[in-house]
This record gives sequence, structure tokens and C-alpha cells, in this order.
Amino acid sequence: MLLDNGTILDATAIIDFLWLNEWEWLKQNYSPLYVAQEVLDSDNLELPTREAARENLTPLNLDTEEMYVSFLEFRVKAPLLSEADRATLALARHQLLLCASDDKLMTQICEEYKIPYTRTLRLLTEMVKTRHKTIPEVKEMADMLIEERGKRIAPKVLDDWHNQLRNLCSG
Repeated sequence: MLLDNGTILDATAIIDFLWLNEWEWLKQNYSPLYVAQEVLDSDNLELPTREAARENLTPLNLDTEEMYVSFLEFRVKAPLLSEADRATLALARHQLLLCASDDKLMTQICEEYKIPYTRTLRLLTEMVKTRHKTIPEVKEMADMLIEERGKRIAPKVLDDWHNQLRNLCSG
């Protein structure tokens, strides 16, 4: 589901797209692209990741009482979420943005609060559907994220994704 308001990326999605170097495709298909200012301010981001985010994403701040209330609510609901993740969720919720994340806790909160979200494998599938990449190319991209970036994708999730890609060919 694409939303007209745009997409907000968390740190995991930013790191994935830094590795994939597919910012132009993402901009063409999911713009406008945003990042929570708290993600940019986080000490956990390495300099190349922070620079890629600043270059490709527009920073957003929590600027309404409703956003701040959600930010605090997420701290109670999921105490393991970072401040940056809680800000990303609050912004997605109140700006009606698609949340790009592969963090399990983030996606669980998205489901619970009916915040639309997407994951990296779904974005790779969209690259095939938009004819930007072929199935072998996106499989290679996923393998690179796993082997070189160290991304963890459960074997069942990867098998399901491969089956979904096969169905694209036959469908």
C-alpha cells in the first residue's frame, strides 16, 4: 500500500538502502522520503549512514501534542524501542506515512496501531514489479544484505519471499 503522504525510514531501512544504493528508485516510487530528526541525532548511526540519510531524506520533528503523546505511549508499550524508533512511529502514525522498517518490534507496533509499513524484501519485490530489477538481481541484492551487511532474515521468511518471486514469474 502506497500512501500519498510519503515514506519514513528507520535506521534499518536507511542502512539497507545505503548498502543497496537504490535511493533514486526509492525516491521515484516512495517519495517524499522522510527520517525522524531523532534518527539523525542518534549516536548509533555511523557517519556514512547519517550522511546518506541527510542527502536523501527530509528530517521531520515531533511538532504536535498528539505526536508527543504517541511518542510517550510507545515508550510504555514497547520500552525496548529507542527514542529514534518511537519518534519514527509517532511521525508515521500522525503524518499518515508508510513506515519502512525491518525491526520486528517496530513492525509489531505498526500492526497493533494500524500504521502501514513495508519491509526491505517487499521493496525488493516492488523493484521487480516496476521492472527496475529482475528476479535474479533482487535475489542477489538480498544475498548481499545477508552475507555482506550481516542482515538477519529468517529462513522461512526468505523461502516465502522466493516463492512469492516465483509466483510473479508465473502470474
